[in-house]
Amino acid sequence: MGITVGGAALAGAVAARHREINRRLSNVDERELRSPSLLPGWDRLTIVCHLRFGAVATARMTEDAVAGRSTSFYPDGRAVQRQATLEPDRGESHADVVRSLADQSTRLDELWRTLDDRLWRLPVEEPEENPDLGRIDVWTLAILRLTEVEVHGSDLDLDLSPWSTTFVSAALPMRLGWLPTRRANHRSPDRLVAGSWNLVSTDGPSFLVRARGKRVAVDQAEPGADADASIIGTSRELLSFILGRTALDDLETRGDQDPAASFLAAFPPP
Repeated sequence: MGITVGGAALAGAVAARHREINRRLSNVDERELRSPSLLPGWDRLTIVCHLRFGAVATARMTEDAVAGRSTSFYPDGRAVQRQATLEPDRGESHADVVRSLADQSTRLDELWRTLDDRLWRLPVEEPEENPDLGRIDVWTLAILRLTEVEVHGSDLDLDLSPWSTTFVSAALPMRLGWLPTRRANHRSPDRLVAGSWNLVSTDGPSFLVRARGKRVAVDQAEPGADADASIIGTSRELLSFILGRTALDDLETRGDQDPAASFLAAFPPP
């Protein structure tokens, strides 16, 4: 959907969220860290481990892209490696994991401060035998990291600040632009669902999404564009809906209710 925020601004937003998360976690004891998060099935420690691995993987992928090497978020494959990244390493205490997250997120922030406009546009090339994220560049990698720290930061349920304007303005059009890929490659979309949805932002651009089979079209459109259903909210609420954090019942809908409710069946959250 086009670049809306530059790489340096994304990196700055990531660094600000890193500082906020690390500052809040520094005051959390083991009992609190082992308590459930807002993400079903994950406690806070699971999220901290996931964010720690994400910082390490993202820094490695950035360095590989700059060096012209192929790279993967999960070098051993998602199915093989992911579960272990959600747990402390052998012998690690909860405090060790918190300190490690702070160290690794700082390392990523320092790396990203060295990038210029050209480097932000470098492709991130995955090995053919280990595809996961698809065709992206370092700039997109920054949005993915910002998504991790904004969304999972909120999942920690530690009174962090709301999602930043930088995150919403960059991630909403990017996520909409990714809907065709989600429809084609996601593990559980219902490709029998066909329809059109006018996603109406009350504080920003609105969009028209059309799907039939594997074919998906996403275009910027005016509120009230011809569609089976309209889903209405702020840009932040629409992004949260697409990411599976806001229920349809919490948004205003118009038109046919079945098509409105079928949006997430056609485009399951990541």
